[in-house]
Amino acid sequence: MKLLSVKQARSIWFINLVDLTRGRSLVPLIPGIVEKYKFQIFPTKPDELDLSKGVKFLAGSFQKDLKEMVVDLTVFNDGLIADTQSSTEDSDDFLNEHLTWIATELDLVPYQEVLRSKVYLSELWVQTEKNLNALNSKLENFAKRLTSLIVGHNHHPIAFETTGITLWTDPIVVNPPGHFRFERAENTPFGEHRYYSAAPLQTDVHIEMLEELENILSS
Repeated sequence: MKLLSVKQARSIWFINLVDLTRGRSLVPLIPGIVEKYKFQIFPTKPDELDLSKGVKFLAGSFQKDLKEMVVDLTVFNDGLIADTQSSTEDSDDFLNEHLTWIATELDLVPYQEVLRSKVYLSELWVQTEKNLNALNSKLENFAKRLTSLIVGHNHHPIAFETTGITLWTDPIVVNPPGHFRFERAENTPFGEHRYYSAAPLQTDVHIEMLEELENILSS
């Protein structure tokens, strides 16, 4: 499985903001946040400071290992979301740096004392020459049967194949994690072997799971 690029690496940290700030306003920090992380889009009007809808700081950057990493930040009443296009580890590192800095600037409690949980979303573009029909020979035969029933495409021969798999948890679960998805990229020729995958996992674990899937398709 070859990693082509990271579409999105999202870290969600659940923190009751009032527990962190003890009721103190973060508004005075906005200019410092914008300057520190070079955000190109940030709140400038009162109606953009609604924490119930999310206060957005977009197209910023932070330094890690002497590299500038692109980052978006959204702040809610009950947590923060960081999005990068590198890895969830980088998103975590940004939130750690950001919250540590805020705590120092305003003399707040360390965020570790009020952090409730972390959730992840990893979206990747990958490449593999393995075919999902290999999951089950009966499925492959079904696709061939479906192909044989299609008429009117003699000018351009077609062949159906399995293009994706999705794994869910039972919807009865409260606050379920996201779905696992692995599917061919839309509007992309099959010959490019380009796939999209999403998982409620950290990026490195997501990649490990895709390699395991590729092994299953090879067996």
